[in-house]
Amino acid sequence: MIDRFTLSKFKQIEHASLSLGPINVLVGGNNSGKSCVLQGIHFGIALAQARENAKVEQFPPERLLYCPTDDFLDLHHVRRLTEGTSIDFRYESGEAADKNFASIKLQRGRNGVVRVQSDGGDLLRSVKDPRGFFSIYVPGLAGITIREEYRSEAVLSNGIARGDANLYLRNVLLRIERSEVRKKKFSEYLDRVFPGVRVQTQFQEAVDLWIKSTVAREGGESRALDMVGTGLLQAIQLLAYVSNYEPKVLLLDEPDAHLHPSNQRLLADTLLLISEKTETKIILATHSRHLLDALSENNSARLFWVKNGAATPQTNWSDIAVLMDLGALDKGERFLAGDYEYLVWSEDRNTEALSVLLEANGVAREKALIFSYQASSKVDAAKLMAAFAERVRPGVKTIVHRDRDFMNDDEVVRLQAKYALEQTPNLRLFVTRGSDVEAYFCDPEHLAHVTGKPVDEMRTLVESVVQEEMISFVLNFREKREEIKRDLYKKDPDACPATDTLVAGNQIPIEKAVGKLLLKKVRGRLQADGMNGGAIITSSSALSDPDVVAAFA
Repeated sequence: MIDRFTLSKFKQIEHASLSLGPINVLVGGNNSGKSCVLQGIHFGIALAQARENAKVEQFPPERLLYCPTDDFLDLHHVRRLTEGTSIDFRYESGEAADKNFASIKLQRGRNGVVRVQSDGGDLLRSVKDPRGFFSIYVPGLAGITIREEYRSEAVLSNGIARGDANLYLRNVLLRIERSEVRKKKFSEYLDRVFPGVRVQTQFQEAVDLWIKSTVAREGGESRALDMVGTGLLQAIQLLAYVSNYEPKVLLLDEPDAHLHPSNQRLLADTLLLISEKTETKIILATHSRHLLDALSENNSARLFWVKNGAATPQTNWSDIAVLMDLGALDKGERFLAGDYEYLVWSEDRNTEALSVLLEANGVAREKALIFSYQASSKVDAAKLMAAFAERVRPGVKTIVHRDRDFMNDDEVVRLQAKYALEQTPNLRLFVTRGSDVEAYFCDPEHLAHVTGKPVDEMRTLVESVVQEEMISFVLNFREKREEIKRDLYKKDPDACPATDTLVAGNQIPIEKAVGKLLLKKVRGRLQADGMNGGAIITSSSALSDPDVVAAFA
């Protein structure tokens, strides 16, 4: 069993150290290094076992049963591995770390072969034992094959070591079926999570071509293993690995992927059972709020926030859960560590135009953290984020950016009422003057500032673009008005103004043109006329908007 793990110079990780509990949960944004931690733990063990099999320090990379990439030299942090650099793995157990440790160092050997040095005591002997399964790595929820041939112990062991355990599940279940002790243990574990469910596996070498595994619920008919639901199938997989191999470490990379929330709760129950009944330590990476909530209720679980390859212990599970639920883990650290006055939610994926608009209205970039969130238009989510911001950074104002999308002033008032701003003092709503943020940058006065041309000339250019694309602008207008009706007039749809009364003769004035489309077309026209269309997103006095100033006051 390991209590601490340290990893240096591996892939995205410069240095990471984890003090482990029975269950360890890694959270973080995309490309934060969660998977690197899991791969590093498993790879270090694979190196030690390959070194033990080879009986020498240097050996060809083909002898590695597991390697996260085709060329092990690419695994070094920032630059390729050389004879003068190394990737270091250290495992520790108990308080006497000087005795119970395993240290593994990977270097490039001569002629590009693997060079592994190891040092340690009792723990090293356990880690490097090629006949044992010190760690099992399961990279994501993987389905199983429809059919599965019988495999020898060597093939099965190699497959498990490579992280391909799902390809050999029936072979694992067959080994369990043939051992009375393992069968009893597996059945007891499964009955705790799925009462009444039984798994049977059969194979006769002289007769069968394929291993047959069936699953039966209490009082129900047996069904083929590949026909059961994902929640039950995953529980069977995990419990089978633990029952048959008794690994010291079970590494799970996003085991919640594609699982319904109810099945994620069952997954948590399975993991808690493994933690309770075995000595296996579980380390998992997840994006699931449901899984996090379920595991947070157990005192033996530990939470780590992985950022830029470093794993930081966390004690406030609820705050991390909120950030996960809102999809804000990527920028959560910046918000918590930065000296921000405003937390700005935008429905736009590209927020550069919004940043420039805010700057033009006196909001400095370093004072506002802007992040794109596709559900920023959801009122409940906005209130949740505002409450979170007030709790962890008192005084910070949460600003929700909403495109006007052809709402009239009365409809903007309706929208403001949905946010109940008077009940959330630190929550503000900013609604654009035109259809969207991009519309500000299509204003003739702004274009005149950017190009140095007369305002009248720029107005003529914009009007010409709108006329050429009138059908597209009219269709966009009508679509947006339908969205407004669904969103703001659910209880009184008849009160919504008829679209035809808002568009005289199916003609859209430039003030009501969709800014995103208009900006794209105006840029093209400027380029065609020999001007720099890419310079439009820049500050000017024409971007001044009292509503922006008021929202950030």
